[in-house]
Amino acid sequence: MRFDSRQKVEPGQTEIETIDGRRVPVKLIVNPRARHVSVRIDPARREAIATAPSKRHLKHAAQFATERAGWIAQELSRLPRGVSLAPGSFVPLRGIEHELVYKHGRKPAFIEEDLLPRLVVPAPDVALFESRVLRFLKDQARTDLIDRVATHAIALGVRPERIQVKELRSRWGSCSVDGVLSFSWRLILAPPFVLDYLAAHEVAHLREMNHSRRFWALVNKCMPDYETGRDWLHENGSKLHAIGMAR
Repeated sequence: MRFDSRQKVEPGQTEIETIDGRRVPVKLIVNPRARHVSVRIDPARREAIATAPSKRHLKHAAQFATERAGWIAQELSRLPRGVSLAPGSFVPLRGIEHELVYKHGRKPAFIEEDLLPRLVVPAPDVALFESRVLRFLKDQARTDLIDRVATHAIALGVRPERIQVKELRSRWGSCSVDGVLSFSWRLILAPPFVLDYLAAHEVAHLREMNHSRRFWALVNKCMPDYETGRDWLHENGSKLHAIGMAR
């Protein structure tokens, strides 16, 4: 969803102790573009990250995280509880809750419409259930994204090289310099207008590899009410990232 030209950071790790005695890991990274040390929560990876502008400031960043232990523990506790892709779980599909149901067999997954829809996923063994659910969700996401990308590409007079649907943790979508559009499979969990917004966003990057006014004008041309999808993701994105991340 965003174009990020920052340099790769150098990972490390420390631990902090919360007031109740729990020990919480904190990732330490170096970002030369950072102006000072900072601590943030990554809701997608469900972890705390302390950033330093250089290696010599890593110790300071670790100390800063220790001083913010209470805040870190509080913010982590506020993250939505993880939802496993297991029989009996409830997950949204295009914004509508579905119960995941296991059925012994080899047929393709299918939806049973009812007051509470069910996503029935046949598999020869229950151990294969999660991978079959994930395959179904990715296929559904790919179908919807191909359709919406094609519509927006025609509107902007561009042509993507390829569309990928996969696991993305740090962003919802991306556009490479050679025209490959990548999207998070979790977009299929959101209401359709959210997936449509991401499709418009990445297609616009085929013309403007930035977030300038010209870029947003292109997104607006594709989807005049794009703010609705952007705001929905901002408010509910952590809930989507919790799906498939049971804890």
